Amino acid sequence: MTSSSQPILTTADIDWSTVLPDAVRVFDWSSKGRLLAIAADGSALVGGPERITAPMTPDPRDAIWLGERALAVVDPVVGLVTAGLNCGQPLPFWGACRVGTHGGRTVISGDGRLAVLGHSGINRVPEVIWTGVGVTHACVHVGGAMWALGGTNGLALIDVALGCVDTRVELSGVIAIAARGDAGRLVASDLAGAIHVFELSDLDSGVELTGYCDPVRLLAMSPDGRRVIAAAADELTHWAISDSGCVADEPTSIVVHDSTITALESSDSGFLATGDESGVVYVWSPLLAEHPVVRLQLDGEVTALAWSRDGTRLAIGSVSGELVVADVRAGALA
Repeated sequence: MTSSSQPILTTADIDWSTVLPDAVRVFDWSSKGRLLAIAADGSALVGGPERITAPMTPDPRDAIWLGERALAVVDPVVGLVTAGLNCGQPLPFWGACRVGTHGGRTVISGDGRLAVLGHSGINRVPEVIWTGVGVTHACVHVGGAMWALGGTNGLALIDVALGCVDTRVELSGVIAIAARGDAGRLVASDLAGAIHVFELSDLDSGVELTGYCDPVRLLAMSPDGRRVIAAAADELTHWAISDSGCVADEPTSIVVHDSTITALESSDSGFLATGDESGVVYVWSPLLAEHPVVRLQLDGEVTALAWSRDGTRLAIGSVSGELVVADVRAGALA
């Protein structure tokens, strides 16, 4: 529903909902709009509410679609588990916490390493790149063959085509990364409570944004790379960035949530979704960044959010296992 006081006409109607056996931990949308959801007990929802599998791993940390008919889940003890590839046994990878795919390559990261695998079938002897970032907390694709990893020893840019570390930046423990390869920009937050804005062409000279009492664990960036959004406690902050890379002296601070924000996700169409520990979800329009245009309520703490590739559907998961898929329709100025 929307408030009549908001000038942007946007609606979010519940398409379907279900309940998983445990807390919803991670989502991934396929290019054709199929949803993959993984619960904390390892059970998976594949495509729709009627298809919930038995547990795939005991402690899943991340999961992705590999095309439309195969999927991958990573676990720090088990390693990589796939379905739909007829690969047999799991691929061992101690400390695995993130998995991603792009351009025919699948990567697994964790424990300071990045493993690069083939896409059509999992190579049993993957190429392993030692990154030097220590315990890994974040891994994102930044464009082409380049991936960014963040961990206890800082930030590293990895060229998986060459199989080497391209650039390494020493920071006081990277815990979150957001990147827009088309805009040539990357942001990372650290344990000291700072956000670092980098141009991908020059990671040696970044801009440090401070003023946060606690580490910023949730980061997002607008599709054009001109706005960095950070969530800390119950507050959202928006930092404006010019085309030349100059960051505004002060952010726009917004407090709408009544409890700690636990999930933050930006869509490629510019919409933002936030969820908190009370189960409240807000959708924010890029044309009205200081006020939410939609409010939804779940029955417990929001643990995961994910926009579909086309930005028209939002998957929401809670600590109780509640899973909701909403159709989000953007309107026009009133």
